[in-house]
Amino acid sequence: MKKTISVNLSGSIFILDDDAYQVLDEYLKQLDRHFASVEGKQEILADIEARIAEHLKAAIRVDNQVVSVDEIRRIVGVMGYPNDIDDTTVDASYNQSSRSYRRLYRDLDSKVLGGVCSGIGHYWRVEPVLFRIIFVLTLFWGGLGLLIYLVLWIVVPPALTASQKLEMQGESVNAENIGKSFDNKK
Repeated sequence: MKKTISVNLSGSIFILDDDAYQVLDEYLKQLDRHFASVEGKQEILADIEARIAEHLKAAIRVDNQVVSVDEIRRIVGVMGYPNDIDDTTVDASYNQSSRSYRRLYRDLDSKVLGGVCSGIGHYWRVEPVLFRIIFVLTLFWGGLGLLIYLVLWIVVPPALTASQKLEMQGESVNAENIGKSFDNKK
């Protein structure tokens, strides 16, 4: 018989067995110690916690499912350990497990109007100026460019968190990259 513990990660409740809780608690404490001297530490840890919650939501198949220690270890392996953050050599299995894909978001950091063209530029890895020119040219062609731009502005979500900004750029959302994203803001 194992003891279970309810935990709140980024506003979501999860049930972890005792071993899984111990591993997760130690991991979060390691991250807290690693980012102790970094400005914006609370935001970094909140983004990492949100990403862990996303992984847990994807892993849970039924309501009130107990999360095992193996699942927590898998998630921690994907996110990366704090000692991996400072190392320049990370093994290939870690890199393969933490691959990411690009997602379409509006880029509010380099926006001209609504960030649609910047977001599309990140998604397709093309300079946003090209998309701005295309929208302006199609504006004179029956106003279709304006209509498409407005629809995209409404439908495409903005990249607000560090995790979303990393996904927009196609980078892995792990502890190392989340920490680096806050270092780049300075």
